[in-house]
Amino acid sequence: MKAEQKILPDATSLIKAAAEHFVSTARSAIAKRGVFYVALAGGSTPKGLYEKLATSPYLEQIDWTRVHLFFGDERCVPATHDDSNFKMARQAMIDLIPIPTENVHRMPTESGDAADVAVRYADTMKFVMKDAPFDLVLLGLGPDGHIASLFPDTPALDVTDTLTTHLYVEKFDSWRVTITYPVINAARQVIVFIAGEAKAAIVSDITSDAVSGLPVQRLAPQHDYYWFMDQAAAGK
Repeated sequence: MKAEQKILPDATSLIKAAAEHFVSTARSAIAKRGVFYVALAGGSTPKGLYEKLATSPYLEQIDWTRVHLFFGDERCVPATHDDSNFKMARQAMIDLIPIPTENVHRMPTESGDAADVAVRYADTMKFVMKDAPFDLVLLGLGPDGHIASLFPDTPALDVTDTLTTHLYVEKFDSWRVTITYPVINAARQVIVFIAGEAKAAIVSDITSDAVSGLPVQRLAPQHDYYWFMDQAAAGK
């Protein structure tokens, strides 16, 4: 399934459009099912979205008591570490919104064992969501075509029998935990954020089929699938 592309003039416009879309999606899910399950992403553009959501008028438009925040991937570092996606989201949004503490589900990376973290997080997802899919999965796009922590040429790409998996990313000397393709593809909505001129080359390669088999190209969402891009990323 090809993504519907939403191209905005600049990063500021992209973040505003994404915040409006997030609010609409959350309100719709809560109206229909009484709850909104979302998997957050790391990165600068998602950070801008979180900061925007923590301000008026967006903040007041969502019943945060019915929102459950998860994380699509995480580095195996303490929750206080500067590389932690949780720390970024906490500072940008979580500490500023009226969401119950028990509705924020971070990966328990303090254990230091990536395999253990993956298993425990999958158990948390099952316990909280039962068999429900995510209402929204947010993803960034790396210059190598990775999404979440699904990196090229890693075994994580082929994991289909668990909700999460762990991997070592050699070029970053980093252990990661990530949700898997079946989880992403089953979501009611998937959004990939792509911003900045540095992403123009990979966007051009992907959309022109100059390359194949990259992690983002292996996405196959069953429902709504969007790319939110600024003009700089879409420039080529």
